[in-house]
Amino acid sequence: MNLSKDAAAIRALLDSFSTDAFVQERMRDNVNGPAPTFDREHFWYVLLGCLLTTQQRSTKGMPVPRFLADEPFPLSLNACRQNKDVEQFVLQTLTEYGGIRRASTVARQAMQNYKWLQNGGWSNIQALYEMLKQQRQRQPRDSDKASERRAAREADQELAGIGPKQSRNLWQWLGLTRYEIPLDSRVCAWVNDNLSFHIDSTKLGETAYYEQMLDCVQTVCAEAGVLPCLFDAAAFNDENKVFSAKTEPQLGERSQPRGTTAPGYVNQNGQVTIRDTGVKGTDHFQRVYQIACSHCGHVYGANGSDIHERNCPKCQGGAEGLPLKVGHYA
Repeated sequence: MNLSKDAAAIRALLDSFSTDAFVQERMRDNVNGPAPTFDREHFWYVLLGCLLTTQQRSTKGMPVPRFLADEPFPLSLNACRQNKDVEQFVLQTLTEYGGIRRASTVARQAMQNYKWLQNGGWSNIQALYEMLKQQRQRQPRDSDKASERRAAREADQELAGIGPKQSRNLWQWLGLTRYEIPLDSRVCAWVNDNLSFHIDSTKLGETAYYEQMLDCVQTVCAEAGVLPCLFDAAAFNDENKVFSAKTEPQLGERSQPRGTTAPGYVNQNGQVTIRDTGVKGTDHFQRVYQIACSHCGHVYGANGSDIHERNCPKCQGGAEGLPLKVGHYA
């Protein structure tokens, strides 16, 4: 790790996003604003939000963000209490809403979490919440990292469907953490593009590896004098420009590969970018890239603009891939 160079890159990133709305919102919610008060209904909402945004698009206007914005929230804790079969209620609600993937999985995990919380889990969650709230009420200290990691580990261990990444997303979304951050595919892509160490997204499901990589990020952020939660917001937004852009270089132009189109990039679903075929894609100004599934080995084609959200057509129910042909640059 080149600590001084990496720290300079993060400082430059935060300087360029100093007035960004998302970064300012994170500053308000997790750093300077008042610490939130524990509320079971809100915790349940955020927990289901974590389950719903796993392996699904959370871009504004898509089904999941629209569902989470509905008022009153269709799957509120009170609504679940009024149904004897929580799993069936969640499944039916998501199915009728439409456009939400993994409905049966989310329903099963919601039911498991509901039962755990009702059978004594609420006291565990509130104790962790109050622990984090106490340090959230003052200025950040380096020692806060230990408490945040403990809360993330317990959420990972006790809550169904909440792995190393979503356990960090959970507490950060609640406005309680500053050091433990979700290593989202966009954040990983920014790190891999701009810093001297590499995060292998396919290994982030392993707690030990996740924490090792997060330690690296925290070390660089400390050297840069930047809170990881603010780096997370800036890196996410910076890389999101690449993911959401629909205007990659036109066919015939050569450029240095960046982000999702770089060979070796792995998205959050384990889909790996192999190469640029040079063949014109089906979307505006796109080319077809060869993609391989790290789970089953299936190889298929995809527009460069779709790589970040791709699921394998063979083992993950993803859309059919584009034909692979050997192309050339004009």
